[in-house]
Amino acid sequence: MNQTELLQFLSKIDLFHFFPPEELTDFLEKATEVELAKGVILFREGEPGQEMYIVLRGMLKVFSGNRVIAIIKPGEYFGEMAIIENQPRSASVAVLEDSLLLQVPYAVFQEYFSRQPKSLVAMMRTLSQRVRRDLEILGQEYEQINIMVHDMKNLLTPFHLLEVLERTVPGLAGNRYLACMVKARGDLLILMENALAQAKRLHIETPIHTDSLDQLLVDLQESSWLVHPEIGGRGLRVEVTGTLPEFPFSSLGLCRVLSNLVVNAAQASEAGALITLALSCEEGEAVVKVIDHGHGIPEEVQEKIFQPHFTTKADGNGIGLLSCKQIIEETHHGSLTFTSTPGQGTTFTICLPFSV
Repeated sequence: MNQTELLQFLSKIDLFHFFPPEELTDFLEKATEVELAKGVILFREGEPGQEMYIVLRGMLKVFSGNRVIAIIKPGEYFGEMAIIENQPRSASVAVLEDSLLLQVPYAVFQEYFSRQPKSLVAMMRTLSQRVRRDLEILGQEYEQINIMVHDMKNLLTPFHLLEVLERTVPGLAGNRYLACMVKARGDLLILMENALAQAKRLHIETPIHTDSLDQLLVDLQESSWLVHPEIGGRGLRVEVTGTLPEFPFSSLGLCRVLSNLVVNAAQASEAGALITLALSCEEGEAVVKVIDHGHGIPEEVQEKIFQPHFTTKADGNGIGLLSCKQIIEETHHGSLTFTSTPGQGTTFTICLPFSV
């Protein structure tokens, strides 16, 4: 763009409504035009934020993990919050089509915007619009999820036939595979009821019962893990050191945690590899270690693996480990930690107090 076109373009943006022509001209001399080709990543989440950008031409995508946060079009600006908060970038930005941006360095931002109440009000207005738009989208998505959970609950009704088969077909009474399917149906119903209750903002207490953790591990190994497609082809070994007393815990909660961790371990391991679940009693706690010898977790992402929506899998959603951490820490007042060596494997350690 030539200077006349730029002046006309910027004068239509709320940030510059109060700028006199000579000040806007001076501003343009200190900002820089940047051309970006389609597919370029302008910056990534976590990087230092020392510039803001105004889109002159093209289109960009703001995203975090697999989640698209916003589409930025000509006349819109972004990146200002990292400067205002003096924090790293909270999201990544990718170029969707060949684009032309006006880059505003930190010093220029401070000179022209940070001390101008009208500029800050304009930014607050833009931020408010973004938040409002995000809340509307989240509300719509939340409603759709509730509808789907409700319909999924109804679709589980035919699985009551499993109990009918158990009662009426000779030889099926006590069949462990049938019992596993009946239990899975019941667990799904509980999770769906909890999801619908949360949509109504109802508080549901998690059932906690005194039970045997080592028996739970054996049951999972001999039932659902035995037929899980992600686990197939890997060896599973349960090692129990010493005598573990029965203690209170959420059976469904720990099934979810252990299954998530074992599936992750299987996905990180080659076919034929061994996954070990080591159970012991240490200083008044039950300790479970899920040990694999797979490719490990890269050092640069280890601090992020419990963050919402962070994933390194192409088809992942980044909520499995977050769910595990919430169940262990919030429901059981325990801890979930890990150690990992890239190329050698990962160990997740669960510590559960004997009194919840």
